[in-house]
Amino acid sequence: MRQPFNPGSYRRAVLLTVFGLLAIASPFASGAPETPDTVTVVGRGELFAEPDQATITVGVQLYNESAQAASAELRDRMEAVIDAIRTLGIPERRIQTTNYSIFFERDYQASPQTRTTDGRPAGVYRVENMVRVSLDDTALAARTVETAIEAGANQLYGIGFSLSDPGLIEAQARELAMQDARERAEQLASLSGRSVGRVIEVTELVGSSPGYAEARGMAAGMGGGPVEPGATRYSASVQVTYELE
Repeated sequence: MRQPFNPGSYRRAVLLTVFGLLAIASPFASGAPETPDTVTVVGRGELFAEPDQATITVGVQLYNESAQAASAELRDRMEAVIDAIRTLGIPERRIQTTNYSIFFERDYQASPQTRTTDGRPAGVYRVENMVRVSLDDTALAARTVETAIEAGANQLYGIGFSLSDPGLIEAQARELAMQDARERAEQLASLSGRSVGRVIEVTELVGSSPGYAEARGMAAGMGGGPVEPGATRYSASVQVTYELE
């Protein structure tokens, strides 16, 4: 015999079903682990090392009303500079052209009498040729600069110093960065009455190192001033998240 429909019983069945689903989805009911308390810090490490290689950018810049004459003079001057550098025992493969340019510079203040036949302002051609010299011996840097200047170079765009194999010092900088991170985390944990546990996450902040280097104590002058390699700085930064106990 079919029972008559009871709306109250239907509502109770629906409510029981909903509560049952909520109980199944609840993390407390399923036994899901709670998120641990953590502390995140940034550790930094820095080391200095004596560089073992140098890079020099040197060349010639000339002005002439004729582009052909300027180019010819530039060629002769640069050939003399490169030949002089080679006499120091520097192989050709370590001498590389980095810039060769010809540019017409107009003189907009020129009087009408000095203007060209078509009425344009007169000017001169500026020509430039630069080479980068790579050295395995930093002690040869000053002599290279002086030799190039004596041979006719009149442009010096910079001297840089670095390590040929920075891998070891970069690794040491990372170790110092991790030690620094641990010390910072332990201090923060102690101040909050906690202790540092396991490492949850580590991220190397590559944008701020490692491998970033700068020359210290370097000075050079067109008159043959001192060229000191100083020390090369390598630093590393890491972001570490530790669990708090």
